[in-house]
Amino acid sequence: MSVEIFVTDKAGLQKFYEAIMANHETYAPVETFGKFDFKRVARLTECDPESPVAKTRSIKPLFFPRTSRVMKYIATSAGTDVSETDEDPLAVKRVILGAKHCDARALQVLDKVYNWDYIDTDYQKRRENTVIISTRCDKADTHCFCTSLDYDVENLDAMDVLIVNGADGKIYIRAKTEKGAGLLNSEVTRHASPVTEESATPELKKQYDAFAASFRLRMDYAEVNAKLSKIFDTPEFENVSGNCVSCNTCAFVCPTCHCFKISDEKVKDAGVRYKSYDSCNNGYFTLMAGGHNPRPAKYRRWRQRAMHKFVYYKERFGENLCVGCGKCTISCPVNISIFEVVNQVAQ
Repeated sequence: MSVEIFVTDKAGLQKFYEAIMANHETYAPVETFGKFDFKRVARLTECDPESPVAKTRSIKPLFFPRTSRVMKYIATSAGTDVSETDEDPLAVKRVILGAKHCDARALQVLDKVYNWDYIDTDYQKRRENTVIISTRCDKADTHCFCTSLDYDVENLDAMDVLIVNGADGKIYIRAKTEKGAGLLNSEVTRHASPVTEESATPELKKQYDAFAASFRLRMDYAEVNAKLSKIFDTPEFENVSGNCVSCNTCAFVCPTCHCFKISDEKVKDAGVRYKSYDSCNNGYFTLMAGGHNPRPAKYRRWRQRAMHKFVYYKERFGENLCVGCGKCTISCPVNISIFEVVNQVAQ
């Protein structure tokens, strides 16, 4: 019979991580210059699966790379020969350790657009072949507001395996999907003990309640969504976007932003087509071939960003495009907060 919840301690959790690394291709947060980015690791000493949420970048690049090859081509007088790029290294069977639950949730949001009018098969293969292990935060960071949005953080099933720090040094490891259950019902949990749902639920609930009570930022998402949808022409967007330097850092670190550009690099007759990150905050993002730009002013681009995240995506897919991770605010060089922007405009 499949066991879905295990209990262990700190030492057992480390052995759990080590067993995963020994048996699976593994990605985990690795520190570089004070920030943590997800890289392939082979030993626990190389990474920190419990890295702080404020300093840990998103797992989005493991599914939607910052830049990737789309195709190769050779153009000659006889015509153009197009070929596929090399095998995708991100589409192999793998496990991600230390993903934040907001990042895991972001993939569920992106699933909607990647399964929309066009199926991105590269993204789908990466999703299907990945097991995500996430530790639920013990407390909110300064800029977090995930519990204010339109998804159930407590019962989130975006990750395959959830790790929760309980009382008295106990650590609960819980399967949230069939992929997660398959992983836990293997040798990786030999240093953990199975427990019943009934015995674990009170501890999991207690930890979540303490986590939910730790938030500094709170909003009424339904109210903000309703107000924003009616005030497209408000001049307040000019005020809130005044300090923006259009560096696009917010979009590049955001776990749900998915704008991209296509570019060709050609040397003589051979070339490669690339797909790379882009942002609606770029002044040239909507620039047309004839020279017209429907969003020439910075406030219009900021309005598009805010409305897309809190109104448009919700209208189209039934999902909010912001997961409340606070990464954009933390990374912004002029301290613009998306939380404060939408609340100020809505009020």
